[in-house]
Amino acid sequence: MIIPQSQQYCEQHATKHWQQWQTVKSNHRKSKMAKALRQQDQRRYDQYERDPEARAFYQSKSWRSVRDYVFARDEATCQVCGNVIQDRKIVDHIIPRRLLPTRVAALATNNLWVLCYRCHWRKTKLEQMITDQPNGDIKLGHLDRSWWIKVLSEKKGQTL
Repeated sequence: MIIPQSQQYCEQHATKHWQQWQTVKSNHRKSKMAKALRQQDQRRYDQYERDPEARAFYQSKSWRSVRDYVFARDEATCQVCGNVIQDRKIVDHIIPRRLLPTRVAALATNNLWVLCYRCHWRKTKLEQMITDQPNGDIKLGHLDRSWWIKVLSEKKGQTL
């Protein structure tokens, strides 16, 4: 089987790799090995999956400055579940960056908040589900902070 250059695994082995990764992550969330795996996964995502424009944006000095400001403003606390963030800074766009008209809008602090890894993962999955619906991007552009807090809080005990 030929695997595209942008992928590391065929579909069968990608699923197996993902399952193993989830097991390691849940069993050793705080371990050095899990941290190294998360960093490796993030580098792989940046290199192969994230589009070049987004990569350039998230590596820019202006983004790092705004991200640090929002992280301090929100006191390193997830704005949905209240967990204190200890391992990495996840500053999320409430309205996704790709839907914003300009780079200046993407740096607006009123559209940014701190989320823990779990809430960010769940929000991203919900965004993908909404995007796949008819007029999904239009719907996403109208969802505000309070809506996301309500929905993510309701689903807190459920797995997507």
